[in-house]
This record gives sequence, structure tokens and C-alpha cells, in this order.
Amino acid sequence: MSELDGFHAAIVEYGADPAPRLILADWLDEHDRPDEAELMRLHVALLATCCDPKNHPERVRQQARIVELLAAGVRPCLPRQTIALAKGVDMTFAWIAPGTFRMGSPSEEPERFEDETLHEVTLAQGFYFGIHAVSQAQWQAVMGDNPSHFKGKNRPVEQVSWEDCQAFCTKLSQREGKRYGLPSEAEWEYACRAGTTTPFFLGDTLSTEQANYDGNYPYKEGAQGEYREQTTPVGIFPPNAWGLFDMHGNIFEWCKDEYRPYGDVNTTDTMETDNRIEDARILRGGSWSYNASICRAAYRAWFAPPARFNYFGFRVAFRLD
Repeated sequence: MSELDGFHAAIVEYGADPAPRLILADWLDEHDRPDEAELMRLHVALLATCCDPKNHPERVRQQARIVELLAAGVRPCLPRQTIALAKGVDMTFAWIAPGTFRMGSPSEEPERFEDETLHEVTLAQGFYFGIHAVSQAQWQAVMGDNPSHFKGKNRPVEQVSWEDCQAFCTKLSQREGKRYGLPSEAEWEYACRAGTTTPFFLGDTLSTEQANYDGNYPYKEGAQGEYREQTTPVGIFPPNAWGLFDMHGNIFEWCKDEYRPYGDVNTTDTMETDNRIEDARILRGGSWSYNASICRAAYRAWFAPPARFNYFGFRVAFRLD
């Protein structure tokens, strides 16, 4: 095991404790990787203050600097796992540490919906999450076909139902001997936000240079941008601080949960579905065909499990248990 592998193993073992990440940041400085060290320290700071953002005005500067570093090509030095699906076709997962965050949107967030009640959620377990939506090449390698409308091996697979996604996860689990599945809705939003509390992990607005959505309909005072009218290859826009690509736009992503109201209480996410509405599964993230407000981190969509559209896809999660 290399020294870096040892740091990554400690990060996974110690869960929400930021100490191993801060020790790794010092190591990155010592090995002439200052930008990665800065990114890690800033991310730790955001995660530590995300439940009390109003008392931490420094968060605005920290988040802006994170976005600047990621746009410049700096990538998080965090644990990953990669599996080979076929010759030249891999699937990579980023480690998402456990923690507590504010799920939903504040009452003053523009264009929010009533079902986005702001509340704290604690994720007691960390998990690995696909760094991007399942691509057509990955789907083909596991399932042997390609149902997508917008063809391209590096584009996300679409026109897949919630039931299709479950079949993919079952088959992948059988192949690899691990329990792969869709994320819970709370896991998805926690992963998307990466410690931020703004409408997008990129800040208060979004541009079509940062994500694929209908640029004719920007968010707030944002400028109009390109409307591509189709999906784009996965991973061409900057990731968030966990190293996850396309969490805003490109395709909606199915989650495990049945749709249910949040209520007003803080919770520990257990991937259960109390007060659920049957035959309605959650989708998150917005898509190429929707306006910027639908791509907000807090926006909740839902549809019947058999539904298939050319803006519905998914990404895969797994835990170590």
C-alpha cells in the first residue's frame, strides 16, 4: 500500500472525522501539490459549517475559491474505487463521507417549491457514488443493449425506467459481489451539495458553461446561454468538491425513494420511505431539456417507476457494509 493509499484508507475508516483529510492536506503541501491541499481544506471547512451558514460569512469566499480551483482543473484527492466492466470500460466511484447537512431550500430561495422544506439530515454512513451518471458504454457492458435516444458511448444512458435501473444494479451486484443500488434522495442531495447551501454547488446561479440545461431560461439574474437540445458526454463540465460530475443538468437521475413530504423534523437518513406516495419515485438534478431552476440542488421531481424519457438516467451507489 502506498502512502497515499494509507491516507485514503484512514479517511474511509474515520468517517465524518475531518482529521485524516487535514493530515492528507499537509502531506499534499509537502509533496508540492498546494492546490489540492487548499481544495481539501476549503471543502472540510464548508462541510463543518453547512448547518449554520448565516454565522459563517467566510463560506461565500471559500465556496467561490473551490469553484475557481475546480474550473482550473484541480481535482479532489479523495478515495475512489474503480471496477472494470469490459475492455476499455470502467466505472469509478468517489467516497462520500458521512455527515449532517441542511436538505431542501430556505424560504427566500427564488423559484423554490413548497415540498422543499428545509431540515437537517444526518447520514450516519459514508458511501461510494458514481462520479458521473451511468454512460451508454457502461450500460451496454452490463446489460448488453442500449435504449438511449441520443446515441454516444460516453453520453449518459437515458430512456431507462426506475425498474430498468434496479435491474442494472442487481446484475452489477451479481457480477461484482457487492450491493450496488440507487442512492436515497438524501444521499443524492448531500452528494450534490458537497457542503454548500446555495441553489447550486457552483453558487447562486448557473451558466451553460457549467452545466447542460435549456439556456433560454436562466436562473435569477443569470445570462441566457446555449440550448443544446440533447445530452452531452459525461464529465465535460467541472465537478463538485467530492469529484462528482453533472450533478446539475444533463439528465434527471432516479433515486431509490418513493416520493414523500419532508415534514418539519430533522432526521437520520435510513433509506426508508415513511409517509410515501406509492407509484411515484424521486428524480433529481434537472436535465438538458429543462430550465436552470429545475437543476437546483433542492428541486424534487417524481414519476411512475415504469416511465422512460430521453432525459431520465441514473448513477450508482454502494456502501462498504
